Amino acid sequence: MKTKTDSTIADATKIEIAELTFKRGEQTIINKLSHEFDGGEVTLLTGPSGCGKTTFLRLLAGLEAPDSGEVTANGRLWSSASQILPPWLRNLDLLFQNDALWPDQTVGNQIAWVRERRKNGNPDWNIEEITAELGINDLLNRYPAGLSGGEARRCQLARVLAGSPSLLLLDEPLSGQDAVTAGKTAQLLAKLLAGKQVTAIVVSHETALFEGFDWQQLYLPNING
Repeated sequence: MKTKTDSTIADATKIEIAELTFKRGEQTIINKLSHEFDGGEVTLLTGPSGCGKTTFLRLLAGLEAPDSGEVTANGRLWSSASQILPPWLRNLDLLFQNDALWPDQTVGNQIAWVRERRKNGNPDWNIEEITAELGINDLLNRYPAGLSGGEARRCQLARVLAGSPSLLLLDEPLSGQDAVTAGKTAQLLAKLLAGKQVTAIVVSHETALFEGFDWQQLYLPNING
């Protein structure tokens, strides 16, 4: 498996979280969290249901505002209680847990649209390799209504990867797939992310499928449990 080079790491996005707190109503979901995500590293984000993993990704993406604390990227302030950089200026892509394909376009057209509108100058990822490894080449001319749940999830993943992001946030990328396909998808992710100019944070309950990868890990406890 490829390893990160010094130049790749230097070009990737470094994320720093400082005393980050987020509340929903009167309930604190994330409390004074501090962590550094080194540029070019992949981190597996784990923790029990309800601990705030998805909320944390939304905070990184600029879809939620913290009550206190800061999110910075390469030294630039992205989020604080008083300032939010819009998501479209963050050079990232987010695969939502309940993501949906666009119903009026074929899978292939959706991937092509994202690829053509890449937000950065990063080298284009080999989308032909991605679609082949994900086993979706036979699905590229289909509309979402003709896909199973597992097929749709793999197509969503290909669409996100087509953007060649500098920061990649994946919320349960293996959901909706059988055990064999999920294992193959996990291996593909590890292969694709190695050597890329990308910092990635992967949320998954299928932690056993990611064992043995050269990834960092961050555990979020359920502070309301």
